[in-house]
Amino acid sequence: MNITCGREDANPVQQKGCEGKACVVQGHLLGKEVAYLWLDEGDLENADLLLKDTWPVPRFDPVHLPPPLTWTEDPYGEKFWRYIFYGLRPTAHLLWAFRETGDERYRDKLMEVFRSFAANKTNSVFSQDKHGTAYRAMVFVNSYWKLKHADALSRQEATLLEQLILEDAYFLEDPEHFEAGFNHGFAEAAALLLIAENFPHFEDAPRWRELALARYDDLLSDIIGSDGFIIENSAYYQFYVFTQVYQLAQWAQTHGMEVSPQAWPVMERMARFASYIVQPDGRIPMLGASQRLLVRKHQPVLLARMGAAFPELAHMLTAGMCGQAPTDRLALFESSGVAVLRSSFDPALDYQAQTHLVFDMGPYRTDHSHLDALNVVLYSAGRTLLTDAGMFTEEPGKEEDYFRSTRAHNTVTVDGLDQHEGNASPSLSAQGGQWLYQSGFHSLYEGVRHWRAVMVLEKDVVLVLDRLISEGPHHFEQRWQFQPDLTVSTRGASASVTDATGKRVLQVTQAQPEGLSVSTVRGATGPYDGWHSEDYEVRKEATVLIYPLQGEQAHYATLFTSGLNAMSPARISTLPQSDQLEVHACAAGRGHRIQVRRPAEADEAVTVTTAPEACEREGGASPSGPPGPP
Repeated sequence: MNITCGREDANPVQQKGCEGKACVVQGHLLGKEVAYLWLDEGDLENADLLLKDTWPVPRFDPVHLPPPLTWTEDPYGEKFWRYIFYGLRPTAHLLWAFRETGDERYRDKLMEVFRSFAANKTNSVFSQDKHGTAYRAMVFVNSYWKLKHADALSRQEATLLEQLILEDAYFLEDPEHFEAGFNHGFAEAAALLLIAENFPHFEDAPRWRELALARYDDLLSDIIGSDGFIIENSAYYQFYVFTQVYQLAQWAQTHGMEVSPQAWPVMERMARFASYIVQPDGRIPMLGASQRLLVRKHQPVLLARMGAAFPELAHMLTAGMCGQAPTDRLALFESSGVAVLRSSFDPALDYQAQTHLVFDMGPYRTDHSHLDALNVVLYSAGRTLLTDAGMFTEEPGKEEDYFRSTRAHNTVTVDGLDQHEGNASPSLSAQGGQWLYQSGFHSLYEGVRHWRAVMVLEKDVVLVLDRLISEGPHHFEQRWQFQPDLTVSTRGASASVTDATGKRVLQVTQAQPEGLSVSTVRGATGPYDGWHSEDYEVRKEATVLIYPLQGEQAHYATLFTSGLNAMSPARISTLPQSDQLEVHACAAGRGHRIQVRRPAEADEAVTVTTAPEACEREGGASPSGPPGPP
């Protein structure tokens, strides 16, 4: 489908199957039975697998489950597989295939699965999953009315489905089964609302409608922060929730109701955050419990409609071809503590090559949060250079512990331990000319205060300053995580990072305080260290660059140069003092003098001036030209 810039209806969702009065059956308007587009999608390949009793579940290889199903199946021993399977979401392929082809084998298989579930559900502990039940209820509602409109549902089958829908409604109504604290609640409230609206003859439908709307209103206030970022601190779940809220609001408007008066203002804030957090190549940074997501190719018709409603979102989705460019190159989202620093949003300046830095200074808010205070994710010169380790699994164990741990993030660890759960705090936001500056701090290690400042000095030139102060000796490690395809070589305190073709994509240059050394780790298992995961249950070895220091204090000044600047000499020196820090940096042949006064205090201040002398070799600056192939 061709995507057109402009109106929200410029990229319509294609409806099929009826026109005019033919869209109404028993007073029910076709389309009211489904709010989420992905429950109406499918393909013949997966539908044919289901005819052969082979179940396709995203993230896993299809698995053959011979009939009769016991509804205790758990072939992978994985929570996500159970959530999808017992939510009956794969059956959407059968419904889609029947509507597309008219082949009754798909309809018959769909009803066979539903009858099997109804007969054996009391045996199934897994079918009691709250989130999965919400989706199963929506599958039942959608299937019931789609088959009704196709005159393909017998009275006996209708009675069976109505009973299953009633049971799920009573389950979802129970406050113990409503997950108000994170994203699952949105689907649970939506499912209850869809049941109430599609089955108004159910005795308790009015109560369910009122309850669902009240819950949804609370979710919009409690789960989505005042800055538009969900409290789970996950870029992946940001889009999962954003698309749900938009679709339900549009569904409600179509059918003459309002989900919540605050729905539109909340979506505007979510759209603004989404417009900033996505990298120039259209991918999300791997913040928190995230996995690979190329936003520009994710549900393209739906997101095109959303882009037409939110101009900054459209600008991001189309790499600057549509919509309106964000106005702030430094955006601090205060309630989440996330800052995004961007060299430019101008598509005339090679949109996908811009520098995009995400700095996480926020609170630990839910179990989906990671122990990653002051974490940095850097994209520049067309690719991700410093990455988060990702999520990998939701199954408890050493692997989940690692991917949530502090050492799996681009920050500084103390004594090899994880940060305590708690809050970091943003400090100073500043900018002038090309440069952007953001600082933050935390005290999530007992007796230690960590202050960090990040700067985009210009496109492809990034500076990170760390200052850790304590009253006793500690072992500090500044850690930098790279994607699996990157190779890291070191000489002295400097490092050269090359891609699979041998091209240098990044150089890392350190000021050299006394005692600084360097090491790397890749693919270790005792303990886990040096791993990266973009896809659920798939992990790859990845290099971590480590700079250890011993003592009561640790000061780091780290210069990252990428793109063509990765080929040029870079130099950095620093003079830390009790209440200020002075840094001289040289990159791309240009010298900078950065002075930070009273770091982490209320009157923190920064000045940046040109300093040609920073490119001279005198003064104890670190050596230029890291090793590695050109």
